[in-house]
Amino acid sequence: MSKTASFIHERLTASGDTTELERIRQFVQDKAREFGFSEPGIHKIALAVDEACSNLIRHSYHLDHAREFFVDISPQDDDALVIEILDNGTSFDPLTVPAPDLKQYAAQHRKGGFGVHIIRMVMDAVEYFPAETSERGNSPQMNRLRLVKKLN
Repeated sequence: MSKTASFIHERLTASGDTTELERIRQFVQDKAREFGFSEPGIHKIALAVDEACSNLIRHSYHLDHAREFFVDISPQDDDALVIEILDNGTSFDPLTVPAPDLKQYAAQHRKGGFGVHIIRMVMDAVEYFPAETSERGNSPQMNRLRLVKKLN
């Protein structure tokens, strides 16, 4: 068991409603704090998870309040926190999104479109497993976005 966290694995069940984002952020912040991250690190992790969940709710679940997804948090040894977002929406691999061209965005006065970029900048590792290749034996029909943040 991790010496930095008193939890082994925790799961939050959320619906496809943007009002859930506050509850998700609080859950992630509490677990990151419990694991030993500094306040700036806690807020960065929560921001990355918020971006991922917001994209899921809006673009995959289309704000369907009846649909559920899961946010799983567990320590990996003593040095990393693993956050997995599991959903049964349309598969979308955020790793296929190219990095934004900031000059082009500014010239076009565009808004949004930085969520995946933020996730990549904040997290130490980002992996995506669509439902058909999910390694989860107990939920093979779920897409899985795996985010890892090292403590040091």
